[in-house]
Amino acid sequence: MKYVKTNDIQSILKWAILYLEKNGIKNPKISAERLLSDIVKIKKSDLFLHFNKTILAEDLKKFKKFIYKRSKKEPMEYIIGKIDFYGCEILVNRNVLIPRVETEVLVDYITNKLKKEDLEDKILFDICAGSGAIAIALKKRFPKLKVICSDISKKALDVAKKNAKLNKVNIFFKRGNLFKPFKNVKADFIVSNPPYVSEIEYDSLDYEVKNFEPKKALIAKDSGLEFYKKIEREIFKYTKPNAKLFFEIRFNQKKNVLDIFSDKKYLLKDVIKDFSKKDRFFFVEIE
Repeated sequence: MKYVKTNDIQSILKWAILYLEKNGIKNPKISAERLLSDIVKIKKSDLFLHFNKTILAEDLKKFKKFIYKRSKKEPMEYIIGKIDFYGCEILVNRNVLIPRVETEVLVDYITNKLKKEDLEDKILFDICAGSGAIAIALKKRFPKLKVICSDISKKALDVAKKNAKLNKVNIFFKRGNLFKPFKNVKADFIVSNPPYVSEIEYDSLDYEVKNFEPKKALIAKDSGLEFYKKIEREIFKYTKPNAKLFFEIRFNQKKNVLDIFSDKKYLLKDVIKDFSKKDRFFFVEIE
């Protein structure tokens, strides 16, 4: 940080932007401003109003550490340790995937379906829950709904439990693969954002994803369709009549997923697009 002559916000940002730019970080201004705003607790959009403000030496040291991590292409969400998701503050670390803003489309779609339902004594499973972002957002919106999260990763569930506590929602957590934790329990609603990237596609993912986010939460065998097939094979054992299922899918999996859920017991099917108009979510209702 020796190149910063003063500790005012304008000088610090100027240094950080140049440093990130030299290290090949795209949109360095956005990264620098977001990381600094988190440290000094000033809205990113208001930083320019405080350009002459001098920050504390300990904050400067923390910012320098943040910028160094970002220069190595570590995602900002992991550096800061949290992200806003559908009105919830979600803690994240390298044991869980970073919730994407596109997934808020799925939560919004589910919300519109659930608000038409009587949710008294109704149960929702979130399978492959990761950070718990989807389940927490839905529980916060629908307090009457009983929500059960499952994940095969203990470390991921530890993060999800912290997030439930942070957002003051009562959610049940079970560790295990897919339906194994749900003995003698049947759901009215199931949501899942499972691993769906094929092993071939994994090589083409962004550097930040491949090198920082948990590989196990991304890759699926059978051209990325492994978990949809496994879920479909057991779905009728773990659902009540008229159960509704919601999935996130990869943009090129629409036809395959429709083929997987081709049984006549699936009465209603819908594929929903994300903000980029790509097929990203799948809804199906059971007989």
